[in-house]
Amino acid sequence: MGRTPVRTDVHAGTAASEAAAARAGADAPDTERAAAAPASATPVPTAREPRARVPGAAARHPLFSAEWLSAAESAFAALPADGADTIRIGLDVVDPPERTVAALDVLVDLGSGALRFTAGHGTDRPTLAFTLTYADAGTLLFGDQAHRTRLFEHGGLRLEGAFLFVFFLDRILSQDVSGALAELRASTSGLPEGADTAPARWTPRPPAHGRPAHARPAAVPGTAADGEGAEESEESAVAAAHDALPRTMAALTRELGRTTPGAQLYVSHAPSGTAVSAALGECRPSVPFTRESWPIWYCCSKAVGAVGIGQLWERGLVDPLRPVASYLPWFDGAGREKITLFQLLTHTTPVPMALDPLHGTFAAPVEVRREQVRAMRLPPGAEPGARINYAPWWAWFLLAEVVRAVDGRDYERYLTEEVLAPCRMTDTRMVLSPDEYRERADRLPLIHIAGGGFPTAPTRWYATEDSCTRPIHGLNMRGPIRDLGRFFETLLADGRGPGGRVLRPATVMAMTARHRVGLTDAFGNADWGLGFRVESRYLGEPYTAFSRYASHRTFGHYGLWTSAAFADPDAGLAVALHLNGKVSQNEHQERMLAIGDAVYRDLGLA
Repeated sequence: MGRTPVRTDVHAGTAASEAAAARAGADAPDTERAAAAPASATPVPTAREPRARVPGAAARHPLFSAEWLSAAESAFAALPADGADTIRIGLDVVDPPERTVAALDVLVDLGSGALRFTAGHGTDRPTLAFTLTYADAGTLLFGDQAHRTRLFEHGGLRLEGAFLFVFFLDRILSQDVSGALAELRASTSGLPEGADTAPARWTPRPPAHGRPAHARPAAVPGTAADGEGAEESEESAVAAAHDALPRTMAALTRELGRTTPGAQLYVSHAPSGTAVSAALGECRPSVPFTRESWPIWYCCSKAVGAVGIGQLWERGLVDPLRPVASYLPWFDGAGREKITLFQLLTHTTPVPMALDPLHGTFAAPVEVRREQVRAMRLPPGAEPGARINYAPWWAWFLLAEVVRAVDGRDYERYLTEEVLAPCRMTDTRMVLSPDEYRERADRLPLIHIAGGGFPTAPTRWYATEDSCTRPIHGLNMRGPIRDLGRFFETLLADGRGPGGRVLRPATVMAMTARHRVGLTDAFGNADWGLGFRVESRYLGEPYTAFSRYASHRTFGHYGLWTSAAFADPDAGLAVALHLNGKVSQNEHQERMLAIGDAVYRDLGLA
């Protein structure tokens, strides 16, 4: 039975309707405020041990065989899978063994943790559609987090749909709070390495509500928190932040243990001389967040790349209105010649988010990704500029290729020398070297999945060696959030950084002006500059990004509903924030506006 294509249009706004759209296989831009995994009201299932088995009597069956499907039905029979928070996963196996099915649908209830497997594809459009090998299918379902994450690094996986649901699917499979998945694993034969043995049962840690926000952090070997003076410095920084921004720190502290285990905050307000840099909570289990920690910036990285394109524009090496194929001849043909730099920067290409060619290979070797972008096809009849099509992976991959083609330096070296250096972003890395990764691997901040009725849990997404040391253009920059704040301070200063000019004043205005106007989606996306989100609160609460008090000229970016940074030229204000707990779009907007509004109130700008 053929699969109905993944939906590429979404018309849902509330959490409930987002879930309904997901069940229909809605495309949903994830690294920007797009489709959100709903916050479930379903109680967390009670953990249970796999049902007792008589020694020697337990039958094991090949994955996706008829007998296995029957065992799967039995394992999850006690868990409901018909709530508002269900999503549909399509699996197509390219090398199925005999007597196993090659195509099947999996209904996943994000509220109860139930899985329902059905041979063949139904008429409902999947939220996520995987094309993968038989071994990789086993790893996807039964592997530990590290092995599951690495499926996106070897180049053999294809994925279409709303990528953000991969994170919530990973949490369901990793936590297995009911024990049903462990029971099913025990009934499965021939699983690949990494999926054949049950991971250690995940145990939720108690929330950090009771700990004062300014509690003295433990020392972290090899960081600025080493030694008595450094520890006091971290504690003093948090105390100073409470004194300077009491409402802001109260709002931020309320999120600890609720939607995030930790945070970094940077605020600078030149008119009042206010400058705050502080870290709270944990960046990963048992590792305190310090001001020197290197969280990943996710799509806030795109703003840095956009400035690089602005520099090349100033030099006359690129024109935003020219086709990408003018600079990359290999991107010509099959309709690709119509795609311009302007469309990439404003996310108005005709390629829906669901069809991003790099969904399944975002951390694969660069040459693999280049070939996939080279071979991409535009949807028939799709027109540029007609709708918002956020491009988390492929658009900035192309922009990086343009930088290399017209300047000669690769994207990472170019931005390090031409943007990071004059902004004095000395602790930021476009991509980690293998030595840097190995030296810091045990204290790099992790993303934690929060909300949805399940305990907050750490993940391995973007934290493996390959995903940290291979460039994921426009996504995997790492550094203290204060460096991101310094970047926006430079733009507030008309492009002049502490180490030299980055952009001319006119170019700063051009990059941060409204270029995408009149387009909105159901997930808060509205006006856009050339690589920058522009505050659109004039359109109402659903489109308010940074603060209800932000001026019309405010610009910035979001990152995976974890990081956010913005500059308000009218107020002389720069803010950068990282929360290492990923929640739904609605939850993130609520906490972002609570913190952003508090900043304005503390500074007398409300």
